[in-house]
Amino acid sequence: MTPGGRLNFTHTLLYSAMIARRNLPPDYVRWNARWGAPFGHRWARRLSVGLRWRRPLRPWVGYFAFQNNNTTREFEYPWCHSATQLYPGMSVLEIGGSLSGFQFVLNKEGVAVVNLDPGEESRGKGWPLTPAAHAALNRAFGTNVTLKHCFIEKAGLADATFDRVFAISVLEHIPAVDLDTLMAHVRRVLKPDGLLVATIDLFLDVKPFGEAETNVYGRNINVYDLITRYGFHLVHGVPTELYGFPEFDPAGIATRARAGEFLSGSYPGLVQCVVCRQA
Repeated sequence: MTPGGRLNFTHTLLYSAMIARRNLPPDYVRWNARWGAPFGHRWARRLSVGLRWRRPLRPWVGYFAFQNNNTTREFEYPWCHSATQLYPGMSVLEIGGSLSGFQFVLNKEGVAVVNLDPGEESRGKGWPLTPAAHAALNRAFGTNVTLKHCFIEKAGLADATFDRVFAISVLEHIPAVDLDTLMAHVRRVLKPDGLLVATIDLFLDVKPFGEAETNVYGRNINVYDLITRYGFHLVHGVPTELYGFPEFDPAGIATRARAGEFLSGSYPGLVQCVVCRQA
């Protein structure tokens, strides 16, 4: 924390918005080590095999030990944390936060957080989530994250409420009809100068890289259309690495992926990173 209260980040613009790279910058490595992202503290996991899922009141295993994660989260979580300036007292909405540690980390740093997640009721790829489990983690971590265990249209969120909306590998799993509703509400609840910070999976086995429209995890979202259709503009992002932008080159991305430039997850996907503001 800086003397003025601002959270201090040392990332460079090189890492601020693009496809996640295999080689993590040092500050991302340090952030993951501090908070135990993305799977919990390794030393504690060795001591608590079989316990961390059944006994969520063991916070010493780390804030991220209570939900299964894709390996790409080792880039996504620190990137989301550092992609924009965050200040104590800010109000944040995380979409699809489930039991992930990101929401609790932000709250520990003085940010008011609402986690919007219908859990397994989601019509896309939902995660197991109960209000009781979420409340148990709040007690264990000494946090007060608010859980809205419902769809956004039923959450009762007031207009122009949030400084940031985070969507960490969520949007590509949501059916198109629900995504329309979600994005309209995201625009509504963001403050005029608020930012949407999103990571979006880019699957290498569906269009535009293959013939299939979807795989078992989701589909490739046209990021350009997603941004412009809902009245946003790109603040940080590399158009050559964002599907749907005219500059995007699928063949070039596939070649770079095969060469090992990008961080690949536990399923066939890369991660696009964007920051957007209302146009």
